[in-house]
Amino acid sequence: MPEMLSDVERVLRLSERMRLLVAVSEEIPVESKLNAEAMLKMFEAAVAAADDPADRARASGYYRVLYRDLEPYADLEALLSAMRVFAPYL
Repeated sequence: MPEMLSDVERVLRLSERMRLLVAVSEEIPVESKLNAEAMLKMFEAAVAAADDPADRARASGYYRVLYRDLEPYADLEALLSAMRVFAPYL
């Protein structure tokens, strides 16, 4: 039987997959990888604490920066888009 996950857990799993894709991608410059890694950590912390409207706004801001920086990479853009299914506030 599949494990039941909350929407937050699903977004965090998608973020973990993004982290892996960023790390192994040869297309992404090293500086962009380092920036994305740091931003993903802050994004994950904000999503995990997204009960408060201020935390949701912070998570949304990090999401916008990640989307802007990683949109050119189709696989990462797809994962970012999938996150909005589970967390519409992004």
